[in-house]
Amino acid sequence: MALGVTGCGGSAPAVATSDGADETAAAPPVGEPVARYHQSFEQAAITDTIPEGQHLPPDRTAAGKPTGLLRIAVEALWPQIALADAAGITKFFVATVETDAGGFEITLRPELAPNHVRNFIALAKAGYYDGLCFDRIVHQESMAEDGRKVQLDLVKAGCPLGSGDDGVGHIGYFLKPEFNPDVHHEEGTVGFWHDDDPTSAGCHFYITLGPAPALDGEFTIIGKVTRGLDVIKKIAASPVQLADVYPEREKPAAPTLIRRVTIAPEPLEKTTPPAALP
Repeated sequence: MALGVTGCGGSAPAVATSDGADETAAAPPVGEPVARYHQSFEQAAITDTIPEGQHLPPDRTAAGKPTGLLRIAVEALWPQIALADAAGITKFFVATVETDAGGFEITLRPELAPNHVRNFIALAKAGYYDGLCFDRIVHQESMAEDGRKVQLDLVKAGCPLGSGDDGVGHIGYFLKPEFNPDVHHEEGTVGFWHDDDPTSAGCHFYITLGPAPALDGEFTIIGKVTRGLDVIKKIAASPVQLADVYPEREKPAAPTLIRRVTIAPEPLEKTTPPAALP
């Protein structure tokens, strides 16, 4: 099943899915829903309180960049990023991520979570992710209520300290959740990570390596890897630290560095579908 939205009105471009079929990327009807594309930073973010379990942001990221200046840059860029036209038809964006393991592309889907997509674009344009790393590699097996084994495979990146630890996945602001129960995690899904408090998402993002139903409706999805999924699989296959060093065995022994994240100068035209899924 391809990443998509059901039950929304309006027309939208067709998105080529991995099985060759077309799926419509729903756009909201003209009217009040269009306002969700134009929320200010103050409307979208939590800046006056710190969610439970969160620490104060570090002064500098692991790449040496002042977090205070990065936040100022995000706020300045926020109103400059247009996610839809006047009729509310989505503009798709492509993010190119260059890493030590190779490059990949993410097609961002503003109609799924406009504030989180704008946040990712603003962080990328501010250079926040450049010099950070893929800080966690998760391979977990659990048991569903019906007795089935459930596998969760994903990688996380973008923690300001490069540790991926709880409480430090932000630079001083948090995003209000944009959960969507009609959107499902599959291979290559990209979303923003949060800790136990669902309002604690900030800068930390994840990419799944397969279906992850446990995350559906609980995390905010912003798009999908549409090119270079083999690079994500390579990162996910990297060795992790020994159990006696880190019991959860999620920290990579040699983290993959993010060299640069860039956003295509112009969004894809509303009549042009995002790139074919891998």
